[in-house]
Amino acid sequence: MNERTVAICMLAIGKPGYALAAREAVTSFLRNTDFEIYIVTDRFSAPILPPSPRIHLNLLDTARQEYRADGFLAKFDALAWCLGQSSAEIIIQVDADTILLRPLAAAEVSTALGEQRMAMVEQTGIAGSGMTPGDFQEHYSKRSLAFIDGSAAAPPAISFRYFNSGVVLAFRDELQLLLEWVAARRLLLPADHSVGAHMIADQDYFQVWTNSVVPDRCASLSWQWNHCGHWDTGFPRPDALIAHFSNFCNGPEFETVLAMHNLLAEGPAGPLLDNAATGQPADLAFIIITYNSSKIIGYCLDALPDQHEIIVVDNASTDETLDHVTHEGVTIIRNKNNEGFAAAANQGAAAASAKYLCFLNPDCLVTSAAVEAALSTLRRKPDAMIVPDYVDWHGGVTAGRQPGYSRLKLTADLLDNSGMAKWARRLRRLPFYHDHKWSWPLAAALFVRREIFHAIGGFDERYFCYMEDVAVGFEMARRGLEIVELDHALPHLGQRGADIPTSVRISLIDNARLKFAELHYGRAFAATLRGLRWVLHRRLGIREALRRKRWRALEGR
Repeated sequence: MNERTVAICMLAIGKPGYALAAREAVTSFLRNTDFEIYIVTDRFSAPILPPSPRIHLNLLDTARQEYRADGFLAKFDALAWCLGQSSAEIIIQVDADTILLRPLAAAEVSTALGEQRMAMVEQTGIAGSGMTPGDFQEHYSKRSLAFIDGSAAAPPAISFRYFNSGVVLAFRDELQLLLEWVAARRLLLPADHSVGAHMIADQDYFQVWTNSVVPDRCASLSWQWNHCGHWDTGFPRPDALIAHFSNFCNGPEFETVLAMHNLLAEGPAGPLLDNAATGQPADLAFIIITYNSSKIIGYCLDALPDQHEIIVVDNASTDETLDHVTHEGVTIIRNKNNEGFAAAANQGAAAASAKYLCFLNPDCLVTSAAVEAALSTLRRKPDAMIVPDYVDWHGGVTAGRQPGYSRLKLTADLLDNSGMAKWARRLRRLPFYHDHKWSWPLAAALFVRREIFHAIGGFDERYFCYMEDVAVGFEMARRGLEIVELDHALPHLGQRGADIPTSVRISLIDNARLKFAELHYGRAFAATLRGLRWVLHRRLGIREALRRKRWRALEGR
């Protein structure tokens, strides 16, 4: 008897957390199976996924999604596309926040299904909630079943199964029947798929299908197939097959993605991913400045494309940052003192031998597509600086090329950091808030030819941290040189590159802005800003003292 063929289906759309989680999930399936992988994703997420000839992508236009449930119901669109593209007899649908922990063969998948047409793991509870099987059945009857098909009968308690759809094994003919049924039901149902504050999504459809439409056609898999911290104790257990980092419809957090990455790193190494097909030359140096960056530097380095020079300049970290710099061939420059970003970046540039440089924050993750596009642009425009856009954890996009700093903008930013956000917003609505005669590169990932970087004098070391990229933009404009914005958005995890207190970070930013004001708009203007900051900080101090006094008075009653 021939072994049945198996394919993986995955949906990775929305916030960058889903794409970064999917990167780890896909890596685990590439490493531990020989299955083809079909992924429905969006244009921001696609470049983040690992390159492989076994990966097949379908880009979804998420702009058309109107309701929260749409992003979850798109799982059925992903399954329909997978069935149309693949001839596999068995499909494994997995959520983007799952990790396959050991090798998995098609025969094991077929055995798990047995004589049934579909198989899932039963969710046993919700961690910390006290939910019981009876509560799950009541939820099913009053919400899922009542919304999707109120005419269908609820199963008796003894046969009810609260299946979790984070991992689904199914024969393609069963999936086809399911998809036809889902499509027919959705035509009759409200588009928002909500029952009060409750969202009806993919899992509800799977539960109604397996409990009320075609009961007794779904097998209950052992817990190892969908081991989830959302309901299992001792997560993650080493004897699990698939670890599921579910966050109850809220999407992966930054810490979740790092946990997935670290768990995958602890497992068998498996075959390396093939990055050789990207066509990238080996004449680029990544220069990464670290200071107490232990939480993120390993992840940043793992995301780098192969075949490039990597230089890490550490500014006297007091944590385990350098313990995570374990990649072969990385040049490490250890500073005895914290020299600041500008000085350390110049050190890295001096140590690099590559023709092109990329100054990269440890909390920014590059993609092969962005690197290739940046190098291609630099070859066409060798005197330019290249910068991508950035997408934050919540999906917000920040332009990589920013308009120049005016006096008004410096004042507004100082007000914002001094507790005067309302006044700052008013200033931002005024004309000439931006100085559009020049621009500067938001340098979380800044690409430049070595000769141009040295021609402008590198980063200005009078700035300890922050505003050195603004000063670079000012110098580029003074020399008539161009800053080019790429049509790529890189994940920027935002203020996670250095573990420093928020108050210290704000002080560094304010000092850098005052330095820029002095160097480019004169000492008189800088002195005015310093005076304004002093007054505002005194005001904040008085307000805080009064607040503490009132609090002590209330406690004494």
